[in-house]
Amino acid sequence: MPDSKAMGQWFDLMVAAPDFLAPSRREHEARFEHPWPATVEEVSLARDGDQVVGGASYLLPQAENQHMLQAELVVHPKYRRRGIGTGLMNDVVAAARRHGRSLIEVEVARPGDGYDYLKHRGHRPGMTSIRSRLEVTDAEVPSPADGYSLVQWRDAVPSEIIGDVAALQGRLSLATSTGGPQVFDPDRVWAQEATQLGRGHRWYSTAARHDATGRIVARTKLAFESDDDAQARQRITIVEPAHRGHGLGLAVKAANHAYARSFEPRMRYIEAWNAENNTHMRAVNAKLGFKPVDEWCVFQLPA
Repeated sequence: MPDSKAMGQWFDLMVAAPDFLAPSRREHEARFEHPWPATVEEVSLARDGDQVVGGASYLLPQAENQHMLQAELVVHPKYRRRGIGTGLMNDVVAAARRHGRSLIEVEVARPGDGYDYLKHRGHRPGMTSIRSRLEVTDAEVPSPADGYSLVQWRDAVPSEIIGDVAALQGRLSLATSTGGPQVFDPDRVWAQEATQLGRGHRWYSTAARHDATGRIVARTKLAFESDDDAQARQRITIVEPAHRGHGLGLAVKAANHAYARSFEPRMRYIEAWNAENNTHMRAVNAKLGFKPVDEWCVFQLPA
């Protein structure tokens, strides 16, 4: 783990990079104190004298996807095209081999220096995500379809519905993971939430309950993770397949935006990431007023 001075310089260079999504300062400072469950994080820093000018952090999953290493690389704009990125990538490859990982996953902005770097070396992008942004306004909130009612909560999932929520989160991983499916149970969901709370996050959730069975069949989550209370991030939205076609995705999202705003009067923007091929959810977001901002591509590189 880097010392506090190096951690601060590492954060500053992430903020300075135009094609890198920097975490909040409090999340960055807590990343090693509050690690993600079943995940080990390591870092390699590049220096010019005593100044950190580049960094590569990588996550090593310890449950599923133990063949993978998930990396983030950033070089200060003033120090690019000096071989620093190549040196950091070599460190990542060495780490992957040291830990017995055969696949390295990196997500970069398109266009951007990282994208150009990987393409120039013959790598091909895989899944592409579209980042979109909503300017929050007072909007009409549609009621859920007949036979469904809304359940709302702040932060950790209530114990009485945790089983249903964990099942939905596991189903979401089938559709969104670039590795393999992940198994979620109540303890895993709560462990993730404990990490998020430790990193300074707060969030709001709205779910749809199927009245006839009492089961939670849809859920969405809006999180505040940045240092700017005007900025929120749309996290998971999932509808149980048997209950699709009733407008539940739109209903829970719209209701959740209003719910969050009732506690967060400074909220002005919401950002969302959706796979380019997830045309249904992108259409739901368009109905809510989201507009595309940029694209992010996942490269999977052999180690």
